[in-house]
Amino acid sequence: MILPRFIKKFFAIFRGGVSPVAIFLSVMLGFSFGLMPGFSGFHTVLVILVLVLNVHIGLFLLSAGIGKTLCFAAAPVLYHTGAWIQTYLSLLLRLLASIPVIGLTDFSKYSVASAVILGPILGAIAGLLMARSVISFRRAMLKLEEGSDKFKKWYSNRWVRILDRLLVGKRTKDAKSLFTAKTKYIRKAGVALAVLLLAVFLIATTVIKDSTIKDYASGAMTRANGAEVNLDDLDLSALTGAVSVSGIDVTDPENPNNNQLTIGKVAADASLYNLLLGRVVMDQVNVSNVKFNQKRSAPGKVSESTTKQEPEVFDPCDHNLDPADMAMLEKYLKDAKALKEKLQKIRKWLPKKDAEKAATQPKQVPQKYLDYLRAQAIIPASPRILAKKVILDNVQIPSPTFANSKILMTNISDAPKAARLPVTFDLKSLDTSASITVTIDYGSKDQIPKLTGTFGGFDMAKIQSSLSENAGLMFASGTASGQFNGFATNEILDLTADIAITNLQAKGRGNGILGLGANTTTEAFDALKELKTTIRIVGPPTDPRLVFDVKGLTEELKQALVKAGKDRLIKEIDDKLGGKLDKELGDKVPDEIKDTLKPKKIVEGLKGLLGGKKDEEDK
Repeated sequence: MILPRFIKKFFAIFRGGVSPVAIFLSVMLGFSFGLMPGFSGFHTVLVILVLVLNVHIGLFLLSAGIGKTLCFAAAPVLYHTGAWIQTYLSLLLRLLASIPVIGLTDFSKYSVASAVILGPILGAIAGLLMARSVISFRRAMLKLEEGSDKFKKWYSNRWVRILDRLLVGKRTKDAKSLFTAKTKYIRKAGVALAVLLLAVFLIATTVIKDSTIKDYASGAMTRANGAEVNLDDLDLSALTGAVSVSGIDVTDPENPNNNQLTIGKVAADASLYNLLLGRVVMDQVNVSNVKFNQKRSAPGKVSESTTKQEPEVFDPCDHNLDPADMAMLEKYLKDAKALKEKLQKIRKWLPKKDAEKAATQPKQVPQKYLDYLRAQAIIPASPRILAKKVILDNVQIPSPTFANSKILMTNISDAPKAARLPVTFDLKSLDTSASITVTIDYGSKDQIPKLTGTFGGFDMAKIQSSLSENAGLMFASGTASGQFNGFATNEILDLTADIAITNLQAKGRGNGILGLGANTTTEAFDALKELKTTIRIVGPPTDPRLVFDVKGLTEELKQALVKAGKDRLIKEIDDKLGGKLDKELGDKVPDEIKDTLKPKKIVEGLKGLLGGKKDEEDK
């Protein structure tokens, strides 16, 4: 009976021209391929090696099948071994993750971390045993051929050779040639095939990029946003790493009829080296025609898993605050509700306060058998996407303070805390003088990144349109600038802003400020042309409070009221006493005392007579 083809192929390994080195490599690569679950960058490298190296394809596939069987049979062993490797050989895993193509492998899975170590080890052991068995067989065959004349005569018969070829398969001319044949380690046809496969991959990338890659990117962005994200076009050059995306519509999860963000075009150049490591690193990203809150042509789909985060309970005592110095946003902002809704959307992008704690949680024991192959280690996140510089042109901000603006951001990534790079945000209006710069320092040793920044050119007359009627103050003019510092997480905000307003013109309305009433507030601000104060923003991101420096602000207004009263007194004396002196005495007043009779000097003299101190600035 003629043997099955795969058995004949196996026997051909013993009697054919496959070198022991090729046998060893075939078994080792096959075990390494099969023992690792799924398909990853590690598998891709093994396939390339099999094509390029002159290994036995059949023996590789047989070994891969045995390795895959062992993978499922020994899943708990892979899980527990992987946990040990994650703990004690993490440096080796990080080294492998830095190698192109291999870096595409998810080494956070316990089974993968185990297989990448055990696969080559078990494969090498099996390969050595296989190679040794083949060598022993060939030596016995050579000894039989050279030491037995009867065997030579018997095997020289034509019918014996034909039957041997039919039953067992092809063999070398004689056993001696098994040891003298020259070994070829590189398969020329395999090199050509590897190059051909690479060319096919590049062509396939070009053909499918407008459908498959675009759909994948749209799906990933939809999951991150919690609502439908549409892309009109996506261009990707696999040779240069150039990426271009146009027509990005990001649905508002709270209002599916609108896009919370619309982007005309995004263009960037990605590093090919980092792409081969599974990371997208871009030196510069250009974003143009950014708009907010635009109407959609059709309502977007909202993910069912999208849940609204509830605000944290805020206790002023936790922040050493006097409730009397605090005010809700509704008192000072005309549309505080809209602002809180925007803060709710921003909240999910703010860093988590307990991020470090989550990264150190103990591993979970799998509940099902196949979960042993899927279980992942809870390790600190590593940045997979990094944009070193992002430039946004023509950003239409729905605010009279900024309007059409340009935004520059640096070191934007999906894991900024792991990147440990300072993230900056620079916004400059193209229509007004307003600007703001924010820096989030993730390189700090503290658990919570520090937030600092500056702002300037804020026109108080433009800001007035967004202030509530209960604010107690109406600005006619003024330019605000200053600096701020603190921190912001998805649970709490705590920012302190030092504000300076120059060229100030304002008047009171309603109840005024600090209980002074509208008229008294107006009098104070008539004399107050510059104002310096401190405002603290503290509380949950979705419901922050404004905390004022009441003591410092009261002192400034008090001094302004004193100055206003003095100015009014000077004016009254000037109108009455000064005019009368000029009318009655005229040029009869000697020059030596004319200066002393000026209304301002008279007021200062009265102030000193009543026990007051002269203001050095008014001398």
